[in-house]
Amino acid sequence: MGLRKKARLIIYRFRERGLEVFLTQQSDEWGLPGGDLNVDNPDLISLEPAEDREEAVAVEGDWHEIPSLKQMLYEDAGELKGLLKEIESGTFLTIRDALKNRLSPGQVQFLRELLEVVTDRNSVRDI
Repeated sequence: MGLRKKARLIIYRFRERGLEVFLTQQSDEWGLPGGDLNVDNPDLISLEPAEDREEAVAVEGDWHEIPSLKQMLYEDAGELKGLLKEIESGTFLTIRDALKNRLSPGQVQFLRELLEVVTDRNSVRDI
């Protein structure tokens, strides 16, 4: 049985242009997807809570390649349908382009921390 909590899910990948993160369009603004997440997944990077106490976790991969994404976001059938519709409207952007959008201060903090974490991880791999 997994532990569930409300958190933002940052899906990231590396491409030719560098680190990209997946943002979804919420009304007229872009943001990070969120919902009830199963936090006992060892592939998740837990990020420090933002100033507004919002939490986030990060996972590497394309959203359609992550087999447990639907399960991590699942709360009930109605909410799942809404979350999947939100994800269908999303796109990957470079960190630089993502930070140009009107994200909440907490989401900006999450993306900056993610950049530091994956930079550190990749520099250790190259040693």
